[in-house]
Amino acid sequence: MAWRGRRHHLPPDMARVNPFSALLGSLDSSLEPSGYVPRGNAVPQPSHVRPLLEAANPTAELRRLRDSGALLRDTRPAMYLVEVQGPTGKLGGPPVRFLLCALNPDAGASLEHDPYRPRAWEAEPAVTLTADDHGVLRGLLAEASARAIVVWEGRYGQNTLSLRRIEPSPVSKRLQAVLDEAPMRPLAALHERSPTLAAVVPLSDPGLELLPIHRALKGVETFKEETFLTLVTAYARVYELDEPLNNPRGLAVARERLATLITGHHAVLLVLPGGRGRILRFRQGLDLAHLKGAPRNPTLRSLDLALLNALVLRTVLGIKDPEAPGHSQVYPVQGLESLVQGVESGMFQAGFALNPPPLWEVRAVMEAQATLPPSTLRVEPLPPAGLLYLDREA
Repeated sequence: MAWRGRRHHLPPDMARVNPFSALLGSLDSSLEPSGYVPRGNAVPQPSHVRPLLEAANPTAELRRLRDSGALLRDTRPAMYLVEVQGPTGKLGGPPVRFLLCALNPDAGASLEHDPYRPRAWEAEPAVTLTADDHGVLRGLLAEASARAIVVWEGRYGQNTLSLRRIEPSPVSKRLQAVLDEAPMRPLAALHERSPTLAAVVPLSDPGLELLPIHRALKGVETFKEETFLTLVTAYARVYELDEPLNNPRGLAVARERLATLITGHHAVLLVLPGGRGRILRFRQGLDLAHLKGAPRNPTLRSLDLALLNALVLRTVLGIKDPEAPGHSQVYPVQGLESLVQGVESGMFQAGFALNPPPLWEVRAVMEAQATLPPSTLRVEPLPPAGLLYLDREA
């Protein structure tokens, strides 16, 4: 009882992970992509699971599949491990490992405002970032993988996947003990009353990539290129680019330039029609506290996206609430190539590309128990939906 009491009094952003009864289906050796492009941190949907997620009531459909015998129930609660290996591996390293578990609704707030809401909390694992400053969780997942039972192995797109069952054991108890103490933040909304299927991944995993979500402008009457570049110099130094953005070499050079200009500073890439671009390097010592649009939390004020919202979009361009989800003039865009193509095609007036958020910055937001602006980052790789399902009625 003392152990349970200690768990009950954990801080709000600590984990409450549990084994769960899984529903398992028959999977082909290669999962076929459905053609659906995930939004933000929505997990990929292989074609076999898309009809379930698009059903009028996915929970009821999952129950029907279970009762018809199409899905088999593993009556012994357990945790599972998904290993995702890219075509060549991240720097030739090990696969990215996700712990599949049941995450209780009191596991803390989402890392982002307006998080992705899954169609089925039992089927789409909520990717959950976990602080792992000393690599303990990463080591335990590797140890659990070596001892776990292989349930399925196959491919999804260019990635090789394996699903492994972690039997109740000293290793599984150590995993739960570590996760009881580790700050943990989901990137998707959790079910408010029932456990959610979660995919827990340590921030220390070297194969995990945090990718930025860029911003594009549409229908902003105040955006006049020459006037904007003059006004923005009050807040940022403007750098020319040597190569156009509408070819692979130009994109690579722009990425490198954006990444190397940030030492001690923050910077964004302005994308203009005709493959033109400028880098805006924010000036040091800017007093953001007095700006109406700047976050009150000093940790959040250090984010590139917060500086873009407060200084460029709100102050220079006069856009109201640019961080609001579903904004009519500011659009989140995944991928620099997509942003450049959107501006080139005339879909957007201009765009602002950001650097990937560094791990320490995400860790600082977790430590401050703060929440990122909407659509700040996405994670790759992600474990696809449909490898297994959480049986909520078990």
